[in-house]
Amino acid sequence: MLQWIKSYLHNRRARVTVDGLKGKKVLLRHGVPQGGVLSPTLFQVFITDLVKTLPNGIHAALYADDLMMWCTEEHATTATCRMQLAIDNLVAWAEDWNVSINREKSSTTLFTLSPKQKAGTIKLDGTPLKTEEEVTYLGVNYDKK
Repeated sequence: MLQWIKSYLHNRRARVTVDGLKGKKVLLRHGVPQGGVLSPTLFQVFITDLVKTLPNGIHAALYADDLMMWCTEEHATTATCRMQLAIDNLVAWAEDWNVSINREKSSTTLFTLSPKQKAGTIKLDGTPLKTEEEVTYLGVNYDKK
């Protein structure tokens, strides 16, 4: 099985074609073939250890290369601290495994019915994440209220 998977991933090359002009073939050293039958399963095996690095109280949902993390806390400040730890762990994991995080698609939302609770700033590698009133994950809209 190992030899079979290795041959699936080893010595892959790709090139870009624009208006019928073909670019130079480039050796792919990272990732799995996009659209490959085995690719989703191999990626899930690869990313599963990320969830194990998350702090207690952090929940995660993975679908393909999308990750959603959340926690439930009585106070927004506690949730912010816990989520910041999770983000820091995510950044360390991504650096260790040479995975890039799409900062444009990353955001935070505080779900609360209390007008007194205020969202804290959560940073991704030192840059504050945008705060959204509503977020969509896998086609489901989540409103902060």
